[in-house]
Amino acid sequence: MWLLYALVHMFFMALVNYLDEWLTHSSSTAPKASIHERVGGVILMSTMLCAMAAIVLYAWQGGDITLPSFSLWLAFGSAIPLVAVWVIYFYLFQSYSAHQVIPLFGLASIWLLAIEIASGVTPSWQACGGLLLLLVGAYINDNKGLKWSFPSRLLYIMLGNSLLWALSSHMVKMATATQSVISVSFWQFFGACLLGLAMFLLITPYRRGFLGRLRAEGRQFVAPSILNESCGQTGVFFGVLAIAAAPMAVYFTAVVGVQGLILMLLMYLFPLHQRNTITQAQWIGASLIALGVATLELYG
Repeated sequence: MWLLYALVHMFFMALVNYLDEWLTHSSSTAPKASIHERVGGVILMSTMLCAMAAIVLYAWQGGDITLPSFSLWLAFGSAIPLVAVWVIYFYLFQSYSAHQVIPLFGLASIWLLAIEIASGVTPSWQACGGLLLLLVGAYINDNKGLKWSFPSRLLYIMLGNSLLWALSSHMVKMATATQSVISVSFWQFFGACLLGLAMFLLITPYRRGFLGRLRAEGRQFVAPSILNESCGQTGVFFGVLAIAAAPMAVYFTAVVGVQGLILMLLMYLFPLHQRNTITQAQWIGASLIALGVATLELYG
């Protein structure tokens, strides 16, 4: 069942990645504005609209979203690295296309596998082979070619960002071990919403960018954002279901390799910008990432 949940997550999140690319390039924020102001609108919209999912889950659970203290803090705390992932993700979109960024989230499988090894699990040789395929695929996707060159700044950043996503996924796995998935999801979304409100109050460029887009674009910003966040929150919820049901959290992060392929297909069929051009080497790299994480999934 976890694989079905993961496939639903993968489908919705590929749509979100595509829409995020569109929202990045449709911004009315002046090009001369600071990068913080340019990303502030989408960051605050993404986090504060998590209130929608929290309200739906609260109603679904009949208001009973109580958790034991340890599980509650794990669920609530998982929002911190998750929101950090979103923030870095939107900053990267200012310089890189979504199809370059998303496949590199497959690196989270490396971190989660390391956590499992630290917990006393010995990976099979097939899993080590899958890990090698993932690393080679990530390098090729980053390099855009098959000739050797030093990894780009993007790959280095995504090593850290994928670690944050792995931490959030591991915390969710621990929180859902004996507790309700709906309650855990509620506290994660609630935490993300509170972080969004805090950023709105404390970070002036974010607030300026957010309010500026609301004034300049109105429904042209709000309506696509609500659609986007509805898809995103549905995807995140099914991700929590998949993490809870999967034997190990690393199985869930494996789907990102396939998600990257879906996103690349969308970019190929419906390019939004010149930077969405996909090289033959990137198709090879993304395919190796998908094969690598699938191997980890089967033999991890």
